[in-house]
Amino acid sequence: MDKNKHIKMWIKSGCPFCVKAREALLVNQISHSVYVMDDSLEELDEIQKTWTHTTVPVVVLKENSDESLIGGWTELEKWLDERQSTD
Repeated sequence: MDKNKHIKMWIKSGCPFCVKAREALLVNQISHSVYVMDDSLEELDEIQKTWTHTTVPVVVLKENSDESLIGGWTELEKWLDERQSTD
C-alpha cells in the first residue's frame, strides 16, 4: 500500500465483523489505526453520523490529507479484493 494511504477504523470489542476487518488489515499488511470505542459510545455515535455509517466497524481511508469512507466489513472486504486484483 502506498505510504501516503492509511486506514482508520472505529470498532467495538465484541463485534465479530470488527475482528474480521482487523485480521484482514493485518494479513494484507495495510497500515491502519484502530480506535476501540467501548467506553466512548457518544463519540462513536458522532463518528457514525459524520460518515453516515450506522454500524461498526467504521472504516475510513486516509490518503494524503483526504479521507473517504470505505464502509464496514463487507465494503472493506470488497475494497481489499479490488485492491488485490489491481496489484
